[in-house]
Amino acid sequence: MLEPEDFELPLEKELRLRVIKKEVDECTDVKALQQNLKTCAESLMKFQHLSSKLAEKHMMSFMGEFLDKLEKEVPGNSDA
Repeated sequence: MLEPEDFELPLEKELRLRVIKKEVDECTDVKALQQNLKTCAESLMKFQHLSSKLAEKHMMSFMGEFLDKLEKEVPGNSDA
């Protein structure tokens, strides 16, 4: 499904990451770092949640298409 190069950041994102790392290394404001870490963690968790929901819905769609080919209904799906 995914290729090894899919896990590599594009050049633009790599540059942005370097800038962020440099800013973090130079920051001495602990409160700002704490707030940014909390925001980053929240964004990551939301992204992970949305990614899992997308994967779940995509799998259900594939399963529905497969079962339709077998002329069966998806269990618990009253829409069909």
